[in-house]
Amino acid sequence: MRFNIGPSSPSNVKQMTPRQALFIMPIFTVVGIALTIFWGIPTARNATESKNWPSVDGRITTSDMSKNYGSDDDSITYSAKVVYNYTVNGLLYTGSRVAFGDYSSSDSSHAGGIVSRYPVGKSVKVYHDPDDPKTSALESGAGWSSFVGLIVGIVFAIIGVVGFLFARRKFSSETTAAPPTTAAPPHPQSDIFPQ
Repeated sequence: MRFNIGPSSPSNVKQMTPRQALFIMPIFTVVGIALTIFWGIPTARNATESKNWPSVDGRITTSDMSKNYGSDDDSITYSAKVVYNYTVNGLLYTGSRVAFGDYSSSDSSHAGGIVSRYPVGKSVKVYHDPDDPKTSALESGAGWSSFVGLIVGIVFAIIGVVGFLFARRKFSSETTAAPPTTAAPPHPQSDIFPQ
């Protein structure tokens, strides 16, 4: 496994040692499991179940496209910010989810299309979880983006497990192949001590 730690010249490529991998790979596994449990599974489950959720009337209160800059200021992504109000059992709720699996894109047409579909003041159908009305979406059902969190989490976990097993085998083989260390012969001691 190699990591580029500088400009793309061969002298700047550092190879991870098996000992380092034994500590780093479990982090991949933990991150993958966390992503799967807290992001992937809930998003995929809600997206699938939302097809059978009840709907109520709502109204768009905010509809805007935001531009997000990356850490290097060169990468730009666009996301739609849509906010709506709806009422369930006499209680007013505010939602901001268009669909489960919303995502930002470097192509502004995706966010622009959402903003165009949901202008401010438009009356909409809001699908909500009957057991938790504050969980809602304007578009029910699952799309490919609804499973991104699940896929990313599983991939991270697999990389961590496979990387750890490979590093452990490599580390074990290097340890057993190392030549035994021989103790240095003891210094001869003289029977004559200085006065």
